[in-house]
Amino acid sequence: MKLVYRVTPRQRLIIVAHALQQMHAFAQHRWWNCEAGGVLLGRHLLDSHDVVVDEVSIPQNSDRRSRFSFFRSSKHEQVARRRWLQENSTSAHLGLWHTHPERDPTPSGVDRRDWQQAVAGDSYDGDRLFFPIVGTHCMRIWTLSRRGTFRELKLEKKNDNQEVGAS
Repeated sequence: MKLVYRVTPRQRLIIVAHALQQMHAFAQHRWWNCEAGGVLLGRHLLDSHDVVVDEVSIPQNSDRRSRFSFFRSSKHEQVARRRWLQENSTSAHLGLWHTHPERDPTPSGVDRRDWQQAVAGDSYDGDRLFFPIVGTHCMRIWTLSRRGTFRELKLEKKNDNQEVGAS
């Protein structure tokens, strides 16, 4: 299953099945599951304004994880850089993802500050980054532009009858 979100009237965010599976594998369904996260990797399509998330980095041993917090280590940058080199400079950093131990996830103040730092300090193509949060029953996605525009993306379509965000 892939998910398609409307970003602007001319741009869509497409998350392929493999990337969805990678993120949903870390959903916090049990009380002992810690938050997890990583970076979104993919591409800006040349023949359109669309952005495709092909894969994500998964939690690294150097990350700090607890039930209600996640600190992404610099190993994720190394994973992204290695992928960029393997893909002949076509694999792009598209944003950051993480989990929350809640049914319908919402970003915390810490999340929003982390996202603002990423938009201001990370190297990336395009004018915005994307920020999925995987909850226990659904995934929600926000975007933050270089100009500071922050908003939640709405699901445009899915290609099968599965519940959005179902693992």
